[in-house]
Amino acid sequence: LQRLSGALGLTQREAEVLLWVSYGKSSGDISDVLQISPRTVQKHLEHVYEKLGVETRSAAAAIAIRVIEQ
Repeated sequence: LQRLSGALGLTQREAEVLLWVSYGKSSGDISDVLQISPRTVQKHLEHVYEKLGVETRSAAAAIAIRVIEQ
């Protein structure tokens, strides 16, 4: 998580959400794991997309995977 948040300029929670997205989890699954509402997951994802300059979950996940594998 530190690598994601540091390399991509994300908050800790945004990095957590992005990590689960990179595992292929749905917003509902992520909300269950992190014990936050699905709407909050979506809000975090909107911030992630904006910070990464992407428009889709898959684009954000691809960036996350590249960072994790470094």
